[in-house]
Amino acid sequence: MKHEKPILILTAHFGEGHVQTAITLAETFKRQGHLVYICDLYGEAYPAIHSLAQSLLKKGHSKLGTPFYKAFYYGTDKLSSKGLSYFYQHLGKKRLLKLVETYSPSFIITTFPLHAAPYLRLRSSFNIPTYTVITDYCAHPLWIHPMIEKYYVASDHVKRTLLSFGVEKSKIVVSGLPVRTGFRYTKEKHYASFGLSKTRKTVTLMGGGLGLIPNVEPILATLSKDPRIQAAVVCGRNEQLYSYLKKTIKSPNVHIFGYVSRIEKLYSLTDCLVTKSGALSLTEAASFKLPTIIFKPAPGQENENANYFLRQGAALSYVTQDDFLQNLYRCLYDKNTRDSLSGKVYSVYKEHACTSIVQDILRHDYKSSIDKLQRGREG
Repeated sequence: MKHEKPILILTAHFGEGHVQTAITLAETFKRQGHLVYICDLYGEAYPAIHSLAQSLLKKGHSKLGTPFYKAFYYGTDKLSSKGLSYFYQHLGKKRLLKLVETYSPSFIITTFPLHAAPYLRLRSSFNIPTYTVITDYCAHPLWIHPMIEKYYVASDHVKRTLLSFGVEKSKIVVSGLPVRTGFRYTKEKHYASFGLSKTRKTVTLMGGGLGLIPNVEPILATLSKDPRIQAAVVCGRNEQLYSYLKKTIKSPNVHIFGYVSRIEKLYSLTDCLVTKSGALSLTEAASFKLPTIIFKPAPGQENENANYFLRQGAALSYVTQDDFLQNLYRCLYDKNTRDSLSGKVYSVYKEHACTSIVQDILRHDYKSSIDKLQRGREG
């Protein structure tokens, strides 16, 4: 059954999680007969500024980029209550008006802090409901706008944060984060596909879609000396890192990959995951109950995501190389540690997050439409 009006999902290419969440939601709506359009609002509205911001994101782990991004993230946290939100809600407004004119959506979903849509609801001619899916285990004030219909959040911790910002309790749903369709554990093992051995423990190292893996060479040098272990390094779309590691790492125990589209196949072989603390990466690891070690996080949302998982006992971290090795061997060979991490990380995961978000939005939108019709008849 096809529905008359389409759905517009607004996102941004600042990390893989925002876009992947938009795609996962779109696929679920489409299976129910809805027409869906996804738009990178800032990328389309301000391509030059978008390119600069992308560069800033990629430098988030560098010596120069880290303090700069830290100042930006935590500085805007303080500024948001002093007028930044007022400025922010005008960004992308012209492009959004064009999208609305083109598609005439029944409602809008955002997977990135985008205030143009809820702000424009103040116009009588633009009364389109906006729903927001917060794609981290924390919430920056820039996610908040009084005209947003409902928020879908990863955890009770994020809910409490929104309540502290003054968001009404009835507007917050603890849904969990959507994991891509078909992302599940498989008993079928694809060792040959990845060139991996069945007899070695597999340590997978990831830096998200952008392949931001800090100080990876000393780790690989150490792992390559242990004949019981094999390392799978996923460089994502970081072609520079991929080329460099392919040239410099010659150990048969270390396997270098670019972007892996079916990462769940590799996860099914993984005994320990070492990853940056992107919310989607951590959620996908949680769905597989993977013992997880977190790289030193970049400041901002990744640092907050890491802190949340560490507080839950759902991951380990490290400061020195000795710390890393100690925690890695605990994950691989200490049953108590493995069982504890697997259980606690899985408790973070909400299996039906995407379906529950989609169903709640459709229910709420339908009820709002009926209420609007009744008010029209009464008027």
